[in-house]
Amino acid sequence: MSEVTVEGLEAQLEELAEIVTALTDKQDQRIEGLEQALTELRDGIGGLTSRRASGPGEEPHPRPWTARATPQQWSELADWVDWLHAHYQPQGEYRIPPCWPDHAGAAEELAGLQASWKAAMLAAEQSHDNGDQALYWHDRYLWDTLIRANRVIPNACRNTGHTSPRELPPTDRTGLPQVNGQPGAAPATW
Repeated sequence: MSEVTVEGLEAQLEELAEIVTALTDKQDQRIEGLEQALTELRDGIGGLTSRRASGPGEEPHPRPWTARATPQQWSELADWVDWLHAHYQPQGEYRIPPCWPDHAGAAEELAGLQASWKAAMLAAEQSHDNGDQALYWHDRYLWDTLIRANRVIPNACRNTGHTSPRELPPTDRTGLPQVNGQPGAAPATW
């Protein structure tokens, strides 16, 4: 049996103190990391709640395609719509008038249609046309979306020439529920 000495106990106590100090330092680093993550999360939530509270006429968040698209993306969409017309030659309620870029709702619909077309055609190509992606796109998206896009374009644009979109009155907020004396304010959910 080995003999316990004061020097041996002091060495073990010193080693134990170093281990506790190292663990404490690691714990402090973890706490700092958690506090930083919590601050970032609070900031993110604050940004979301401020976005949610947009007023009349303000752009919603996230922004619509028409607000975030680059001139290049607009040009690509115009080229694609021209190709779509030449390729499918839609008639009647399916034909999009050339002034569609002036009608934000139509542009949003067509941008969505183009994005879904790209996804469907890429999936069909990657599957070596062994799937129904292209058929599904034609059946589910093409014709219904062209009709929806035309619903936001005035009939005059198809019949007599372009008519600028008219500004509609903002929502009458007097009928919204009152929260803390403010119309339409949403209570916090956290």
